[in-house]
Amino acid sequence: MRITEGSAVIEVPEAYSGPGRRSPGFYNADQVLNRDLTIDLINEFGVEKVLDGFGGSGVRGIRISLETKAKVVIAEISPSSCEIIKQNIAINNAEADLIHDNFQCVSSHIAFDYIDVDPYGSPVPYLDAAIMNVRKGGYLGITATDQSTLTGSTLNKTRRRYGAYIVNDIYRHEMGIRTLIGYIARRAAAFDRYIEPQLSIWNHHYYRVFVKVGKGVNGADKMIENIGYLNKHTTIDNSFKDVNEGPVWLSNLNNAELLEKIRDPRVSKKIEMIKHDNRLLFVDLTDIARKTSLSLPPLAKVMDEIMKHGYEAHRTSFSPTGIKTDCPYAEVSEILKAYAKR
Repeated sequence: MRITEGSAVIEVPEAYSGPGRRSPGFYNADQVLNRDLTIDLINEFGVEKVLDGFGGSGVRGIRISLETKAKVVIAEISPSSCEIIKQNIAINNAEADLIHDNFQCVSSHIAFDYIDVDPYGSPVPYLDAAIMNVRKGGYLGITATDQSTLTGSTLNKTRRRYGAYIVNDIYRHEMGIRTLIGYIARRAAAFDRYIEPQLSIWNHHYYRVFVKVGKGVNGADKMIENIGYLNKHTTIDNSFKDVNEGPVWLSNLNNAELLEKIRDPRVSKKIEMIKHDNRLLFVDLTDIARKTSLSLPPLAKVMDEIMKHGYEAHRTSFSPTGIKTDCPYAEVSEILKAYAKR
């Protein structure tokens, strides 16, 4: 069957599927936003040579070829998938080079300004190769679908894979992204490299982060200062578990100037939602309402009240009832109590 996505027309097997399945010519319809953002950022970054490291159906690499000025190499280890990618390149008359080899081999033999790491599951086995081989000042786009590991649902696996301890609570998705970026940063530092996050999203079953990679011990040393531990009991409210979580990325998740440049209506809603996610953690009204036995008031009303008290208040992409604010947790609780008495 044929699917149109962006400027590409892709032939995929009739039994194509989303998360939880990988087959020849794999096409994941749930990651259209992921690919839309990739196109937008490659255009903003102005990169010249791109590696789509996990070809699948070829849709990402073909779209990059058609919708950006970059030269594209698609890597794919599966012979069956390679045949599908060849067919799709021909259908679209795309200028993309297909290499039948694994990610590590292709990324280490050709110099790229942008490397896309979008594997099935965790990106951990591929990060060292991506970090080591992208050009100085180049970019990485990294997808992680192992959310249960990154959010601390499987504690031992989280320790093994990411060397971190995370509590699975209302902050799980922000902590998941911060754990992922923190791990990428630690791997970069091991090679005297450093990263600067450009854009980070949680969307359905996956996390997607874009980082810029620099080289040099001074930059790596400075970057390490942004990696550390969080204790929600002492930094948010004593109702949270008194444990140190991490290591996680403690600094910005997004490049604010870059977000302002993205005008694509296909991604505008998501961009608007992440604009204020750089602030560390948030206050969740569902959490406060549960702990205080109060009814959950309208989010907009509470945000208005917080701003009337002289604080900032913004929506967050990490929770439908979360507020990114500099207002202390205890004071937000008092605002909710006062609102409930009206």
